Amino acid sequence: MLQVWKLCQIIFIKSSPSGTLLTDLQEWYQTTNNIDPMVQAIFSSNSENTEKLHLDDKYWICILLAVAQGRIDTGRHLLSFYPIDKAPVVRTINELLHTMPNLSTHSHLSLFEFKAKWEYWQKKCVQVLTSENFEGDDNGGMQTICKLLCADESTFLSLKLMFNNWYYMLISYMSYANPTFNISDLHMSIESGPFMKEFENELDEFDAIILKIFEFDVDVIVNECVKLFSNNFFSAHFLNILHLTGKLQLKSEIDFGSAFREESRLPIHEQHLIEYSLQLLSAAWSPSLLSLNQTAFDYLLKCQMDETGIDLIETYLERIPLTEISQSEANKIFYIAFQYGLHDLAFSIGRVMQMRALKGRQYGDALTWNAKIKDCSFGNILADKIMEEFFQSNDLKLLDLTESLVKEIIYSDRLIFLNKYREFYRLAYLSSKSERTENLKQAIDLLVHLLQVPNLIPFKFKKLVFFQLHDLLDQNVFNEDQLFSVLKSIQLYENRRRFLAIRPISGEVHECSLEDENSEENKWKSLFEKLSSKIAENFVQNKIEF
Repeated sequence: MLQVWKLCQIIFIKSSPSGTLLTDLQEWYQTTNNIDPMVQAIFSSNSENTEKLHLDDKYWICILLAVAQGRIDTGRHLLSFYPIDKAPVVRTINELLHTMPNLSTHSHLSLFEFKAKWEYWQKKCVQVLTSENFEGDDNGGMQTICKLLCADESTFLSLKLMFNNWYYMLISYMSYANPTFNISDLHMSIESGPFMKEFENELDEFDAIILKIFEFDVDVIVNECVKLFSNNFFSAHFLNILHLTGKLQLKSEIDFGSAFREESRLPIHEQHLIEYSLQLLSAAWSPSLLSLNQTAFDYLLKCQMDETGIDLIETYLERIPLTEISQSEANKIFYIAFQYGLHDLAFSIGRVMQMRALKGRQYGDALTWNAKIKDCSFGNILADKIMEEFFQSNDLKLLDLTESLVKEIIYSDRLIFLNKYREFYRLAYLSSKSERTENLKQAIDLLVHLLQVPNLIPFKFKKLVFFQLHDLLDQNVFNEDQLFSVLKSIQLYENRRRFLAIRPISGEVHECSLEDENSEENKWKSLFEKLSSKIAENFVQNKIEF
């Protein structure tokens, strides 16, 4: 895939002009068929005796490949290890390689001037080939190099096994036959030259793709790459870059086997982006694949036509089974939905997870989810459930659940009451001895304030809150106004209770009561006695006159 991608960059995206096209294609040839490991192996196996380097089996192959790829410095370096006394012609060949015009070093010349310089140099190569004595060139390596420099077609064809495929042979031949060639020259050479015919019985799908790249046939390139690579990675990126650079021109609609119909209004590059994203998302949801899913979502967001991308993200997230994943995984999904502006979906996820946590008696998780989505109605239900549990178990951990969420729960009166009741309970019953008196006064102030705020304390819990006063009345911390305020609150509670007995209201009829009815009756009796006694004491002490 890397070979195809880099070649497409040169031909379609960079659109290399005459002159630079050779340099780019030579670089592509060098990187996709790197001879460095072979060269290093030669030097490693002959490190102790470099004088015999030229006797290595791969010695001439490396030199010929270096010349074919345009790596002249590498070729000259290897050639320097050949004994001059054995074949004096090596000096001449080395001089030809050294003086060969190079587009990068002669960039100041116009193409016409460079061609003239090249033709003059190549005439020298032909002169050497026809008149030089190649005595000592046992295996014909020097002569083969000279023939390559002269762009002798038959020599290139004879090195078929070395090149291994037609496009490397073609690039190498054009490097010496016409170094200033453009893409049209390359195309003509493919059609009329012998290189494709030499390999016609060995061509495969990959060769077909390379050929279509040289022919600018985007339709076939995309189709064949999808089939060859079994996914839309290449096609998605390739078409998108062509679209962004304004070079996306298709002969026809591309059939790549996607779920999109012909009548789809989506641009072709977006169809491929979506197809590739769906391939990334084809695996079942897993936290280990979160980064992969995130990548797929980023691809989908690039599809802006009719918000198709964001719709597909929403559809995918909706199908994740929330009942089968952990709280942390659900949390990640929630923030992904929120990140992409899918607020309704995020709210739905939060509702499902808070209900799941409540059913599992995981009140902390339920409260955290509720605070995230600010679900007031469920917040009230949750607060009632926590209060019921607390009054049954006196487990302070239940009240402490709101401690870290003080600022986030202001959307629910019940949760506000739950938090304020936590503050009251800590001040009243969990203070140190040194701070007990002062904290008791603060606790009384807070409780009286809660009783004065209409409907803040749920009716079902008011009776149990009143019973909390039973022990506090013994501490002599109530002032006159507070005692009358408590008495007034009890009277309002009794009036409400009688009203509900006549006209029941759902949610307020079922009060939380003590298990022992006699104990509850005794509590009321004791509370009224203490309250009356404290009011009388205040009356005597302050000499109240009616």
